[in-house]
Amino acid sequence: MVIYDTSRIPAMIKNIYLVEHTAESARQVTARRAAATAALSAPPDVRPVRVAVCAALPDVLPVPRFEAVVLEWFVDDAHQARFASWLASPEGAAAGEGLRATAMATAEAGQLVVAREHPMRGADWLERRWREGGTAVKHMAIARRAAGLSRDEFSELWRNRAGKVGATPIPAEARGNAYVQNHPLPTDGHDWPFDAVNEVYFDDLEGLRARIAWFAENFDGVGEDDLVAESWFVAVREEIL
Repeated sequence: MVIYDTSRIPAMIKNIYLVEHTAESARQVTARRAAATAALSAPPDVRPVRVAVCAALPDVLPVPRFEAVVLEWFVDDAHQARFASWLASPEGAAAGEGLRATAMATAEAGQLVVAREHPMRGADWLERRWREGGTAVKHMAIARRAAGLSRDEFSELWRNRAGKVGATPIPAEARGNAYVQNHPLPTDGHDWPFDAVNEVYFDDLEGLRARIAWFAENFDGVGEDDLVAESWFVAVREEIL
């Protein structure tokens, strides 16, 4: 069995599957959860380091665009590429019913983002979270960059503005225990459907609601003209499989 010391990996690679809220979303979430669980049956040097299913909490943040977000972590590009190759193989297709079909259908629907993870704050809290497992609540934002910005320009601006909305600092009560930015990887000739996915973790729903309330008062949802063209928020409960 291959055991990765993730505490020594500064920036992991993630598959981020975004399941949109539709009439069929309950079925899609069930299929993605089954696929995520089956992914852990891949060979030791292929399977993700960890897998999480993030289910939307519409009673906390109503009418989310995304019903669920499935996350798979890899130590580097090569590890993620091995998993992608395995998914496309007969062995991957046979590993669990619907695994390859649901993964490929998600990608073909344009809702897969492969990104490099950048923990911007709360590394010690995250290390404890991964060690203990279980569930946690978090606030997620999914965005597209403003017109005229290249992917690299957007990523640099986004990193430099961590902890702020425009020039306004996010107050301590809305900052959470840990903040993670996910920057999509460079591609050959195509764009990912989204340019940014971030995650802010909280101990409880009270903290999560405080962040949502602050953003409702200080962010109109359209975006900063020079950084974000459009964005969507979702409150989720994350479960480590």
